[in-house]
Amino acid sequence: MAQPSDQEKSETESETVLTLNSRLIDTPVRLAILCAAVLLISICGGILFGRLFGAGEADPASKARLQVAAEESQTTADEMAHYKQDSLDRAQDEQETVHVKMRTKGQAEANALAAVAPVIKADEKVDPGLVAMPKDKPAWKKYAALAPPVNGSPMIALVIDDMGLSMDRVKAVSELPATLTLSFLPYATSLQMKADYARDHGHEIMLHLPMEPLNSHLDPGPDALMTNLPDDELRRRTIKNLDSFTGYVGVNNHMGSKFTSNEHAMSVFMDVMAERGLLFLDSKTIAKSWGYKLAVSHGMPAIKRDIFIDDVISRKAIDEQLDRIRRVAEKKGVVIAIGHPHPKTVEALQDWLPKMKKAGFRFVPVSVVTALTFNG
Repeated sequence: MAQPSDQEKSETESETVLTLNSRLIDTPVRLAILCAAVLLISICGGILFGRLFGAGEADPASKARLQVAAEESQTTADEMAHYKQDSLDRAQDEQETVHVKMRTKGQAEANALAAVAPVIKADEKVDPGLVAMPKDKPAWKKYAALAPPVNGSPMIALVIDDMGLSMDRVKAVSELPATLTLSFLPYATSLQMKADYARDHGHEIMLHLPMEPLNSHLDPGPDALMTNLPDDELRRRTIKNLDSFTGYVGVNNHMGSKFTSNEHAMSVFMDVMAERGLLFLDSKTIAKSWGYKLAVSHGMPAIKRDIFIDDVISRKAIDEQLDRIRRVAEKKGVVIAIGHPHPKTVEALQDWLPKMKKAGFRFVPVSVVTALTFNG
């Protein structure tokens, strides 16, 4: 029998390869399997190459840039979530303002409104839930809320931001069964009445001052502190915000990931703050914030946020953060957490606070935590 020539062998092998190739890709399923196999081989090869030649070891500068980019991305996402809720609350606040104006047309109705949220005047007896301080005391001591005895128990300072845009939410948070710190936005309507309502329920009050975020599409609110403003305008806006109401112990930033990371702008802000005898709580909306450092250098009482409660607004996520607060308090002895007056957050706190108090944890205002580290 005649043997096939080399050319015939080559043609036969080529036809076999073509046949196999056509079989591999003749159906979508086989084509998908082929693509997956190629991808898997590429990944394995990349991992092997990286281990052999150290490609995975980035230089320190590159690692730092990647970390900053990741932090700024998370910061923008967090501020976006808070901004969406803030916008809804502002709309509700405007509706409440219309209703209040309609009710206060009659004097009797106006008196009824005042009775719901009585204003604490300077010459009136101070509510038992507040600490009576001499007039020469700095504001962060003068307006400090009365704290429960600690006696060596783990301490938790819970701050609820974005207060004032809804009276319903002011009432809901004020009625929670623990001493909290409520931080009010300066552009809320009927602000003094709402803040006094919370103080009358024994809570500590702060000013939640709007500052520029990294995301230029987010609006932090009227008279927010912005990095592109001249120093005189920054001072004017700072003073206007600080004068929006009275009875608060200090300030923390609303948004502000861009503003708090600008050393010069924050220095101008702190110059005004230092004259008021206020404490500063750095919300740490960005890791490279100058807030805490500059407050300390200005001789001011200062503290930093440890945990955000409700970056993700779901009951499961909030419960997980609350459990994280418990663990940190047990380990460190004290923790500062910030949340917002979302219905799901309030609901979770209603369940969680009594259990934690029964377990021996103490809920204290931020002024108590500040006093642990500030000698002044």
